[in-house]
Amino acid sequence: MEAGDRDKLDELLDLTRENNKILRAMHRRFVWGQVFTVIYWMIILGVAGWAYYYFQPYIEQYIDTYKSVISMVQGLEEKGKALPSLQNLLPGNQIQ
Repeated sequence: MEAGDRDKLDELLDLTRENNKILRAMHRRFVWGQVFTVIYWMIILGVAGWAYYYFQPYIEQYIDTYKSVISMVQGLEEKGKALPSLQNLLPGNQIQ
């Protein structure tokens, strides 16, 4: 083997080792990125679940209050329809 070929092989070996280091570092960053992404979403979903569990009694109380107000308004509307028309009660405004 000639000296020039030997130098080229040594240079190729150095480049291959450097490339291997870079690829391993990229792979390591990718794996850690995936791990932190999973942890990130677990935290997001955990906080959302905790918030639902914590605020659920308050939300249900407000929903029950809203339903009772709606039923009260509907009851008033029904009673208002049952009342006679005001036009028939006022003098001079009788329909002939």
